[in-house]
This record gives sequence, C-alpha cells and structure tokens, in this order.
Amino acid sequence: MRVRPVDPEQADALGDEPVRADSVDESMQFDEERGNSVRDEPSLAWSGVAQANGTGFAGMLDERLASTGCVARWMTVLLLALGAGPFGVFAALWTGLAGDGGIGSLSILVTAPALEEMTKIALLIWVVERKPWLLPSAGAVVFTGFLSGAVFGAIENVIYLEVYFPDQAQEIAPWRWLATAPMHAIASTIAAIGVARAWRGVMRDRTPARLALAFPWIVAAMVLHGAFNALAVLIELA
Repeated sequence: MRVRPVDPEQADALGDEPVRADSVDESMQFDEERGNSVRDEPSLAWSGVAQANGTGFAGMLDERLASTGCVARWMTVLLLALGAGPFGVFAALWTGLAGDGGIGSLSILVTAPALEEMTKIALLIWVVERKPWLLPSAGAVVFTGFLSGAVFGAIENVIYLEVYFPDQAQEIAPWRWLATAPMHAIASTIAAIGVARAWRGVMRDRTPARLALAFPWIVAAMVLHGAFNALAVLIELA
C-alpha cells in the first residue's frame, strides 16, 4: 500500500522526517513499473519493444513494414503453406487412432474437422498476430490458406492410402484425390478469409490483430468439413 506523505509542519511533533520529492518520485516509478508488468505476457511481447523504442505499435509496424522486403514476405507464404504438412500428419494420425464405434464417429464428424481446420491455419494465425508485416497482402493470406489446405490434403491422402488402407487404395484413391483433397483446400481457404480480415484490420487501424474477426469464418470451415465427413459416412453406409 502506498504510504501517505507526512505533513512537514507536523513532522517534528510526530518525530518523523518529511517525505522528500525524490522519494515520492521513486514510489511513483515503482507503482508505474508494477502496473506495467503485464508486458511480460508472451502474447504482448511487442508492447515492451514498442514502448522501449517510444514508437508504440503503429510506429513499430511501420518500421517493420519498411524494413521487410517482398522476397521475405513471399518466402513466408511458402513456408507457411509447407508448414501445414507436419500438422496434417498429426491430425490424420489422431483421427486414425480414434477407431470405430461411437468415439470414432464423434471424431469423424466433430473432433477431426475442428482439429484439422485449426492445424491447417495455426501458423498463419500466429504470423498475423505476432508478425503481420511478413505477409504481403490480404489476398496472399487467403492464398496461403489455400496452399496450406492443398498440402494438408495431399499428405493426409498419402497416409490414408499408404498406411491405413493400402489394400483398398485403388478403390478409395479417386474419392480421396477428387473430393477430399479439394475439400481441404476449400475449407482452409474459407478459414483464411477470416484471418485475412484480421490482418486487414491490423494494417488499417495500426493496432494488434483482432482474431475475433476470423472466428466466424473458421467455424464455417469446420461446419463444411463436418458436413463433408457426414456425407462420406452416409455414402459408405449406403
């Protein structure tokens, strides 16, 4: 608790030394540092850098945009698209481990769509939130989502055809490549539209990303994916 300064006129009577200006300044400085300790949060790491430079988020963003070249931005797009591959392996293995029965059905219709749609654009969301200057445009964000979905779908197909169902590969390959793979690309493109809205907000308002703008589009991608899986299950049963 902050100590109330002693009235200098009553200092002699109370036997206390009057509070000096330098001690008050030190107390206020301590309170300010304590109040700003939220900058230690990892998600707000940019705040400490921006405040240290005296530029604020908008100033830091302008500096990073000016110092980042076109080649670096498009290399980021390529790396983000390729980075969806390892996540695709994880998501596909998770779905396969669910097995048959009630748990397997829940995974196919609910868990897998939610998990896969998030893993396909997880790296893209991270860049928009932490390093938005590495992306060249909103269209590039959507294009990155499309490429991520295409890479994801290709790797998942290889896992299904070579690991899970090698004996039925010839039979199910047309469905996997002509229907499932395009679905992954379309769904991740829809999710990326929402992420592009968040990125555009950063560039327009010069403020940190508002990922709430992307949530409706991400949910729409999950619903599309779940509906596709439900259709596939019905076709298999028929």
